[in-house]
Amino acid sequence: MSTEAKVGAFVVLSLLVLGATAYFVRTTQNVRGQVVYTTYFRYAGGIGPGTPVLFGGIRVGQVTAVRPAPADPTQIEVLFAVQPGTPVNEQSTVRVGSVSLMSSPALFVTTGSNDARRLNAGEVMRSQEAVSQDEIARRIATLSATANDLLLDLRRELPPLTIEARAVLANLNQITGPRNQKQIDGVLAELNTILRRESPKIGLITDRVAALAERADAVVGSVGPLVSNLDATVTNANVTLDAVREPLTKDLAELEKVLQDARALLASVQEVVRSNDADIAETVRALHAAAENLRAFTETVKERPWNLIRTTQPPDRRVPK
Repeated sequence: MSTEAKVGAFVVLSLLVLGATAYFVRTTQNVRGQVVYTTYFRYAGGIGPGTPVLFGGIRVGQVTAVRPAPADPTQIEVLFAVQPGTPVNEQSTVRVGSVSLMSSPALFVTTGSNDARRLNAGEVMRSQEAVSQDEIARRIATLSATANDLLLDLRRELPPLTIEARAVLANLNQITGPRNQKQIDGVLAELNTILRRESPKIGLITDRVAALAERADAVVGSVGPLVSNLDATVTNANVTLDAVREPLTKDLAELEKVLQDARALLASVQEVVRSNDADIAETVRALHAAAENLRAFTETVKERPWNLIRTTQPPDRRVPK
């Protein structure tokens, strides 16, 4: 190998070592001491390790890893590191976007709310899905198809509308023509004549309405004392009711107490009757027997009054033979 080849190889190797050293130093300076967070997307939008992270538009860190989520491969797990003290909170959201149309993609973090809790290192931050260019193109294609259909509908509907508009304009021209203008002028002139002729009657009607309004005011004024008397009567009635209410309430309370005592007495009597039912029946039977004996005694006294004087009864009379 010649000397020139050796020098060239040494220069190339030195440049490679210098580039690797610079990249390692930059990566180490960017990541060392930073706080790492995690988020998940359905569409990563071309971000990768080293993609800048902007907090409220200020660069505060970079993406450290982009990979399919181990738990759900349909989601993309993004790990990113930010400078210590960056006030990310529970209301902060992450989305993929770009500062301008020609710039590279970046990871945008919103400022969230000052009252929200600050996130700790390693926590998951909420994400906001970005619309991909394919989705935008698809929506534009759908919008274009809809616009084409709308234009076709307009082409079909515009000729009939134009014909109807022309008919309306023709009718307007006919209405506002000289003949109709003369008729309108005649109607207005006749209306003015009627107004001039009927003006005295209108004035008389107005005067009568004014007089009627004055009478109505007088009637309202005369009704005022009646309303005052009615108010006084209602006030007196209220006073009377207030005065009678308390004694009436007391009487009702006493009456209720008497009724309660009467109910209690009736209950006691019923209880006594139920407990002495047999004795009462025996007493009634005894009274009945005594009444029968008294009746028999009375009959005996009527038939044989001498029994009250003589102790022995005379012998019965014999029938003569």
